[in-house]
Amino acid sequence: MTESNAAHADFFDQIRQHGVFLANKNAKIPRGKQLTLSGADLTGIKLAGTNLQRTIFQGCRFYCADLRDVDFSQAVLSGCDFSGADLTNARMVWTNLRGADLSRAILKGTRFENADMRPLTEPPTMPHGKGGTVMLNESNLHNTNLSQAKLLGASFVGAILDGAILENADLEGADFSYATLSGVQLKGAKLRDANFRLADMTQDMFKQLKGSDARVPDPVAQHILDETVRQHMRWVETEGTAGRRAVMVGWYMAGAYLAQVNLSGADLRQCNLANANLHGAKLICSDLRDANLMYANFTDADLRGSAIDGARGIPTTLKT
Repeated sequence: MTESNAAHADFFDQIRQHGVFLANKNAKIPRGKQLTLSGADLTGIKLAGTNLQRTIFQGCRFYCADLRDVDFSQAVLSGCDFSGADLTNARMVWTNLRGADLSRAILKGTRFENADMRPLTEPPTMPHGKGGTVMLNESNLHNTNLSQAKLLGASFVGAILDGAILENADLEGADFSYATLSGVQLKGAKLRDANFRLADMTQDMFKQLKGSDARVPDPVAQHILDETVRQHMRWVETEGTAGRRAVMVGWYMAGAYLAQVNLSGADLRQCNLANANLHGAKLICSDLRDANLMYANFTDADLRGSAIDGARGIPTTLKT
């Protein structure tokens, strides 16, 4: 038996002992042993359907692990690395996830009610502990229940939150840049300084966020967008002698129809153009740094010489 196999065999024996511990946790004479691990590397481990309630994993690595239907209720998972893990339908109810990394994890139907996902204040357990802010970057949170979760300062950059439940969650200072939000429930959520400026949102989301303390973009009125484009195209045609160059820094234009327009040389930094139609558009030498271009239609678009550092969503087949 290899060292790795022996380690895994010992781990599964600890899981069995933990099962005995759970079954006898109220007995006068304790049996079994609570599963406690620090800094363990459990990359790719398959634990689908396992009951891991009340376990303690500090700074452990679950990279790309199969954790479907696992019950982590009331467990301590502080500083753990769950990046790329499949947590479909897993339970994280009243779980300590402080400083956990859930980037690119599959979180469909995962329940995080009352989970503590605040930043980790103490140093993470080495060698695998992540620490710092809870990371949910590029994670799939479709229909995920995060109600009453403590998500102070959490990062949802590029995450898919369609149908997610965030009712009564503490989202103060959370970052939703480049995230997709549709059908998200935010009733009673604490949103002070939460950043939604580069998120792709529905009109219903705008209504929910209206009057909150969150940082929300102002959608550009259609007549202003049309006039700005008209003036810019005139500026291009006359080589700057007439019209006016478009400076649209930070504008929210998600879903805008901009097919065949000429925005060459335009300043589009930090613009939100998610789902916009840019079919055949000319964006030669335009400035698209840090823009949200997720799911935009770039068919036959010309981006030669454009600045795209930090932008998200430009197809790799396009020539820039």
